[in-house]
Amino acid sequence: MKPAPRLAILGGATAALLVTAVCVGPTHLLDFSRLVELMMAGPSTPALEKTSIVLWELRLPRVLLAAAAGINLALGGILLQAIFRNPLAEPYLLGLSSGGALGAVAALAAGATAVVWPALAGSLLMACLVLLLCRRRIASDLPSLLLAGVALGALAQAFTTALILRFDPGALRSILFWLMGSFAGRGWSEVWLVAPGAVIGFFLVMILHRPLDLLALGSESAHHLGVRVLLLQTGGIALAAVLAALTVAACGTIGFVGLMAPHIARRLAGAPHAVSVPAAAMVGAMLTVGADLAARSLPAGTELPVGVITGALGCAFFLALLVQKR
Repeated sequence: MKPAPRLAILGGATAALLVTAVCVGPTHLLDFSRLVELMMAGPSTPALEKTSIVLWELRLPRVLLAAAAGINLALGGILLQAIFRNPLAEPYLLGLSSGGALGAVAALAAGATAVVWPALAGSLLMACLVLLLCRRRIASDLPSLLLAGVALGALAQAFTTALILRFDPGALRSILFWLMGSFAGRGWSEVWLVAPGAVIGFFLVMILHRPLDLLALGSESAHHLGVRVLLLQTGGIALAAVLAALTVAACGTIGFVGLMAPHIARRLAGAPHAVSVPAAAMVGAMLTVGADLAARSLPAGTELPVGVITGALGCAFFLALLVQKR
């Protein structure tokens, strides 16, 4: 089957999952006819007014945020795997999640109530530190960049743990729940923070699809074919950092989506970035929306952090990749 029909089928599956995630939940169950009525004509009865609040204030922003976060992480993963030419590369290897967590916890320790912008600042600061440490050797020594991200991420985690110990036991649960990744309690403000990055990032990565394909031949070969390798590597890492930082700032740490989505996309649509990038975006959205749906639907009387589900899936996926590589 050609790539275009595969992308169409994947798009239909993504749309079906989004509609299902909007309709299904622990408190109310929206059938499709009610959903269409609310979207087209608005609430006309008291029952529909209550359902409308659930739809517009709870479900729809949560599902859209989950989809945008999955797209951001998937785009970051496909960029880093192409730049590092490493199938195990993903955004959190650069310590972005640890930097965002440190920024959020530091803001809470200082008495702030909003953690979005401090978390964003922490993630971007971590990316800048990694790039500054390796700015002269990015093209020739990419493994050093990964090691720098891991080292700085471990340092940020140590400071985060030290700050968490200052909180009273009553606040620890909410902080840990945020650190493990969740879309609970998020609204339209977080959607407007993450979704524009997903749209802009998608178009930027699509523009770079040809240079990314050439980079797979090696840095020297890509350079001789007209690719500005250092600029592509630095810009790609910076773009992946911004996309991951936006997600961490709004949703906390959601790991392994950037690892899984590109691999699944290449299996479904093909290796060229012209088809694997849109496929990875849709797979990333399906992973986060599906994980969120499971997190709020499967446990009875409680809700799991999304990062727990993606972490379990990602661990199995990671081990499978290691076995396959060996």
